[in-house]
Amino acid sequence: MSPGPQPAHAGHPATTRRGHGVTADGEFYMPTRVFFGRGVSGQAGPSAARLAARRIMLVTDPGVQASGIADPVRDHLVAAGLKVLDFQQVAPNPRDEDCLAGAVQAADFHAEGVVGVGGGSAIDTAKCIALLRTNGGHPRDWEDFGALRNDPLPVLAIPTTAGTGSEVSPSAVITDTARRKKMNLFDMRNCPKIALVDPDLTLSCPPALTAAAGMDALSHAVDSLHCRLATPASDALALEGARLVAQYIRRAVGSPGDIEARCGMAQGSLTAGIAVGLTDVAGVHCLAEAIGGLYGHPHGYCCADSMPPVMDYNLPVSSEKYARLARAFGIATDGLSDAELARLAIEYVRQLNRDLDVPPMRQLIRAEDLQLLGQKAEQNTSTPSNPRAVDADAFAAMFAGEIGA
Repeated sequence: MSPGPQPAHAGHPATTRRGHGVTADGEFYMPTRVFFGRGVSGQAGPSAARLAARRIMLVTDPGVQASGIADPVRDHLVAAGLKVLDFQQVAPNPRDEDCLAGAVQAADFHAEGVVGVGGGSAIDTAKCIALLRTNGGHPRDWEDFGALRNDPLPVLAIPTTAGTGSEVSPSAVITDTARRKKMNLFDMRNCPKIALVDPDLTLSCPPALTAAAGMDALSHAVDSLHCRLATPASDALALEGARLVAQYIRRAVGSPGDIEARCGMAQGSLTAGIAVGLTDVAGVHCLAEAIGGLYGHPHGYCCADSMPPVMDYNLPVSSEKYARLARAFGIATDGLSDAELARLAIEYVRQLNRDLDVPPMRQLIRAEDLQLLGQKAEQNTSTPSNPRAVDADAFAAMFAGEIGA
């Protein structure tokens, strides 16, 4: 039997962490073996074979399937002597009902491993199917930190966007359709065993999706940087991820065929993804997942709009971190104080949203939902990771400030 829903934030490591900065305790463990490079997706067959699985469920979404990206991967799997079952019941902001349907099909097929090809929705669905196959129950039974009883089926992740970092993440973010809530199924065992990060697969990604995915990557860097679970190692990765995104995102959006920009974004997404896997997300994703769970908007846009208000709120305790972020963005210091640089970093993110035509938050949420959104944000698994204590009223005020309510 599954354990059922746990109390909000029960067992979150941010509530028990000792020390601060370099004196803080922590854990360093990233189990994903990553292969990066142009054409590396051609190693799908031998990589899947390393999972010690002969029966593979191939999870992708209809858009990736229509683009023709999934077919070569399937061919590589078959050529390696593996039996393959296709599963394409994947929606943006992946849903519990699709994961449950996939778990049933995986059981009927006697799947021994899962390959996810696509953006974060496909890879998170693959990860959720893998954990349901061995743990049973409903995805909400495995919400929160370290809730799994059994190891999931092994997963091979092949991302087709540069943004989610799901290929190296311990999270599977799944929408509970009954509660209209995004759940974070966070367990280090959810990390894919192998990831093939091939920038060539992102070349067909349209500009709007490139922008949304890239801002998601930046939000991972920001949330990791100011997270209460941050360490010097995660800071280094977060700052480099932010630097790469800032350097390449406009080029990748404006010139989709620019392979250097595509490689830079893939590296930035991967680096920021590792950073946030070492820590947790924080307030940015609490806001963003409240919006996405209630309205179903693209996750990257929700994250893009949520960064400035959360950074404004955290400024009293994160000024030094944001000053370092400003330097990573390439903002000229010119003798400015950390406080001045920190505010310039926040304005940089706002300007980047404008440059990339990110829909402003007033187009994403309704004023009559402010209190509900605040409550949903507070209930997020990662609320304890925000560096400044925050509750539903504070979150609601952040939303209100962005829409002028």
